[in-house]
Amino acid sequence: MTPIVQVEHLCKYFKTPRGQLHAVEDLSFAIQEKTTLGVVGESGCGKSTLGRVIMGLHESTAGTLLLEGQDVTRPTKAQKKAMRKDIQMIFQDPYSSLDPRMCVSDLIAEPMKALKLCDKDERELRVAELMDTVGLSRRFAFSYPHELDGGRRQRIGIARALSVDPKFIVCDEPVSALDVSIQAQILNLLQDLQDQRGLTYMFITHNLSVVKHISHSILVMYLGCEVEMCDSKELFRQPLHPYTKGLLSAIPIPSIHVQREEIIMKGEVTSPINPKPGCRFASRCPYAKDKCRESLPEVEEVLPGHYAACHYVREINGLT
Repeated sequence: MTPIVQVEHLCKYFKTPRGQLHAVEDLSFAIQEKTTLGVVGESGCGKSTLGRVIMGLHESTAGTLLLEGQDVTRPTKAQKKAMRKDIQMIFQDPYSSLDPRMCVSDLIAEPMKALKLCDKDERELRVAELMDTVGLSRRFAFSYPHELDGGRRQRIGIARALSVDPKFIVCDEPVSALDVSIQAQILNLLQDLQDQRGLTYMFITHNLSVVKHISHSILVMYLGCEVEMCDSKELFRQPLHPYTKGLLSAIPIPSIHVQREEIIMKGEVTSPINPKPGCRFASRCPYAKDKCRESLPEVEEVLPGHYAACHYVREINGLT
């Protein structure tokens, strides 16, 4: 089966006065139809940049991007138009991503109007249907973003993304700016929409509890690099990379009878600008050796379907 999205050795660098900032470094993965890939890591690890490169908002520095098997790394005008319909994005901040001068109905209708998908009467019907779909009362049709709370604004963002019937949606931390109770509603809505419409998601977040709830597989990033990738349940059951172990140890356990060893990651974070040779995590890794500071580890399949990038991953985990 051809994946909806496939990236091969994808890189994205930005020029700065101090040199090149390596935001995304040699990433390769595939996202199958009707599944969710969770992308997690600390702030600044390149998660959002990866999403924007796939969206076409940033042009990749190197590598290949395939959409349903078609190379769209350097898309033509026709390919760009098709991509605007097939790939949509739900942004982190629902307020700044909406035009404050447009009412709710106009905001939802705007993508359909821009792509000339239907006439005015059809758009009005479609807007009403989408408001029902995302749980937004029709009485807010002529309200403006500043009159609504964060949850309703995010529902507008979801409706806008759905308005052009996309195949793939990049969710860039869509619940991080919302209250916990609203987060659960939005997550459940996204899952229901996936079941009903057969959508494929890339869900970007720094919240491991959220990504466990919604993802089928998880990609863990550190300073632009892939450090681990596998099935969601497998990652929480048996993390292999020291960085992943540290992230999981920070999740609170709601029981006074269960104790977990806390792994504190000490040391300085390596600069992503003109990074030195070696593993990006070496300065904070308790298992780092000379080899880690000399060469960047390659991603390898350590267990069936479980990939990690660490020179000593088998030794650390007692694997032969």
